[in-house]
Amino acid sequence: MFDKTLDPVTFEVIRNALHSITDEMMITIQRTGRSPTTTQAFDFSAALCDSDGDVLDQGLAIPIHMGGIPDAVRACIAKFKGRIYSGDAIILNDPYSGGLHLPDIFCIYPIFHSEKLFGFSVTVVHHMDVGGRAPGSMAHDSTEIYQEGLRIPPTKLTERGVLSEVLTDLIELNVRTPEVVRADLSGQISACQMGERGVLDLINTYGMDELKEYLRELMNYSDRITRQAISTWPDGLYEFTDYLDDDGLDDQPIPIRAAVRVKGDSVLVDFTGSAPQTRGALNCVLSQSKAMAYAAIRCAIGEDMPNNSGCFRAVEIMSPEGTITNMRHPSSCAARGVTSFRILDAVLGALAQVVPDKVAAACEGGTSTGRFGFSKPDGTIVVYYDNVFGTRGAWNGGDGRGGVASIAANVSNVSVEVLESQVPLRIRRYGLVVDSGGPGRYRGGLAQEREWEILADEATVTWRSDRRKFRPYGLAGGHSGSGSRSVLNPDNQAELLPTKINTRLTKGDIFFHQNAGGGGYGSPMDREQKQVWWDWRNGKVTARHAKEVYGVVIDERTGQINEIETRNLRSNPN
Repeated sequence: MFDKTLDPVTFEVIRNALHSITDEMMITIQRTGRSPTTTQAFDFSAALCDSDGDVLDQGLAIPIHMGGIPDAVRACIAKFKGRIYSGDAIILNDPYSGGLHLPDIFCIYPIFHSEKLFGFSVTVVHHMDVGGRAPGSMAHDSTEIYQEGLRIPPTKLTERGVLSEVLTDLIELNVRTPEVVRADLSGQISACQMGERGVLDLINTYGMDELKEYLRELMNYSDRITRQAISTWPDGLYEFTDYLDDDGLDDQPIPIRAAVRVKGDSVLVDFTGSAPQTRGALNCVLSQSKAMAYAAIRCAIGEDMPNNSGCFRAVEIMSPEGTITNMRHPSSCAARGVTSFRILDAVLGALAQVVPDKVAAACEGGTSTGRFGFSKPDGTIVVYYDNVFGTRGAWNGGDGRGGVASIAANVSNVSVEVLESQVPLRIRRYGLVVDSGGPGRYRGGLAQEREWEILADEATVTWRSDRRKFRPYGLAGGHSGSGSRSVLNPDNQAELLPTKINTRLTKGDIFFHQNAGGGGYGSPMDREQKQVWWDWRNGKVTARHAKEVYGVVIDERTGQINEIETRNLRSNPN
């Protein structure tokens, strides 16, 4: 029950004020950033935490970061206990010291009022480059953390507002794009200071003690909504196993197993039975696996509630150390993003057995993401970040959306015009792929295709994709979406490439990638004929696909449905 000693109007005002602050922090990063990860792709997050590291609110950001924020803040508290001052900006990226993977740099900024620590303003940005053996610092074929780049334990970039020249010099010497990294770090600090100002305004309005009471109630409120929803779920053990195609080094499927045990108003998610940690850089720290389990359960609940640590209290996570979902030092993890998506898919697959009407079929299975590196005559290297986001699976009520990132990512594709104006690449093709959405009563979202032409004499390309062998699953009789594929020079001696590559291309080479299509929901034969016709009319399915998969015969000359043939096919689908 709501704490009756608190004013419900003030409760809502503070709730919305917190969200406004974190969203303003997000906008600050985007508008002050230098890299396409901040200005175009929005691969960053912002949050406010209390003095213990619990999340008070997270902006409209990336769920993949959410479970990592408390661990990162607590790592800083443990390192600097008694030595945290106003004006400190503590950064870290080391996954074995509270981080996720090296490109994700956390900035944790304490908020003091009257010399008392209230909490922390937090940002995390995926940086363009943090050193290591491959431009962009995301090589899938690194076999230990030492190959992946500059490792930063909790360290003060500024202390009492004074920038550390030593740390700044160290970072800039070890990254390929020092000006870009410096600018994005400055943007993170500015966003944290924006968060600090917003919280101090609230403290000055309500007082620190009263504000803390409302913040405790906000987390209790999220906890109650979460537990109330879970209490309606049937008790039991629900299991699902999904797979990564490979780790880019060993051509073997990698199982991700999720066992979800519902008991009363709580949930245990157990990843026991998932693959051992891999040789390639697809491994995850435990906080990453937690984030994906939290995101899946949050989606299955679907209620409007604050995104804070109260959402997680009813959820327990288990994962044996030394597995791909809880790696042991010195495992590599640069390309761990695709594993995060598969963890999400596995947990959602289990939850589909619990609340089938609230879980969608599988999305494209993770961002197909790449880094392009170009050497300049002066010896410097230009690094560019590009991706193919994404598509959603269908659900019991609607088709999956195409061109929309997975719920785990909440990011965007880089603008073609911006990319072509900044680096020697030409986008020759970019669009949705006909017949690629998983068939069903509700169709999965269409895959995307994108094609890059190399205009420089030479370029390094690191590319991470998946879902070729194990396509996005459908639900309730829905079919899988199409698989992904990457092709070198598709118009001339086309070569099918592995899902994960780290290679060099030369001028005139063309790299093509198509990500996977979303899974379908329900039997394709139950899809309304007019919806199939509408898909054909809008170029989403071909007439042949409509006939073979949906049993709807369309006369391409007249644009009409042949009712007699359609009736025969649908009455005798086999």
